[in-house]
Amino acid sequence: MSVRTRLRGWRGAFLMATWPSLVAVPLAAQAAVNRDPGRVRLVTEDIPRFWRALDGATVLNAADRLQRIYVDSGTAGLQGFLRGRIVSGRGLAGTVASRPRFYASIRHATMAIDSAPETRSAIRASLERLAALYPAAVFPDVYFLIGRLNSGGTTGQAGLLIGAEMYARGPDTPLDELNGWERAVTATSEAVPWIVAHELIHYQQPRLEGTVTLLAQSLREGAADFVGELISGGMINRIQHEYGDAHEAALWEEFRGAMAGTELGAWLYQGDASKDRPADLGYWVGYKIAKAYYDRSADKATAIRRILTQSDPEAFLAESGYRGGAR
Repeated sequence: MSVRTRLRGWRGAFLMATWPSLVAVPLAAQAAVNRDPGRVRLVTEDIPRFWRALDGATVLNAADRLQRIYVDSGTAGLQGFLRGRIVSGRGLAGTVASRPRFYASIRHATMAIDSAPETRSAIRASLERLAALYPAAVFPDVYFLIGRLNSGGTTGQAGLLIGAEMYARGPDTPLDELNGWERAVTATSEAVPWIVAHELIHYQQPRLEGTVTLLAQSLREGAADFVGELISGGMINRIQHEYGDAHEAALWEEFRGAMAGTELGAWLYQGDASKDRPADLGYWVGYKIAKAYYDRSADKATAIRRILTQSDPEAFLAESGYRGGAR
């Protein structure tokens, strides 16, 4: 029996857990800090384990199999991806059961991450590029996992944690089971090096302390997009940029009125909440500010360091000269 047929049989058998936060938890240290990009491991062993668990799944045993074979036996990276994301085998089973045709369609693309030379080469090139641009960089291992279509990536104690199911679409991938946010953010394998680069930049950033404002968090995400693009040649938030660039002045006025506050929900980590425009436009605003700062800096190496490590968002914004496209 095919995976698709089995999944259709237990569709709706499990409840979805509450939508988790998409905020990355940056950690610029491991048990042994690695500053050599050549020593980074690209760990994919959780992916075939997921498919082995699903291959024997039925309506009665799916949650148990995913828990025992995939979750309990998973790598350190998978364990770090549980909280607020996978949660448990039961939660994962519920997500797969509600999107059976989508998951069945991405098997080949997720398995191919392990053997795709162009993807691995592009990731390695990004690591080397960061080492050249930012000599203080730390290089964690990269873990590729299969999750619940709620997080493309984050950072954890084990390293960078990448949700491979988010980057496995193909021309024949069925999308009718996905909500609007999922349709907007899922991508092809071309984006894998871009999300790795984005999370790698988060790994360099210091933790935000105290009260976190909308400006501070948007700069954090925008910096990861901007420097991630510098090292990888692409970015994960292209829809936000298309919309933002077309509505720059109005969006900046709206953002400026809210940026000193701590309410993030209209700009970041919205899930499928935004209907009239793309979600997560705070990424675009932060990118624009970081780019403005970089473009006006004569010393690019110093600019990169400042973008990654700045701790005064208001001062950084002022120094960037960004004014919502106004000259």
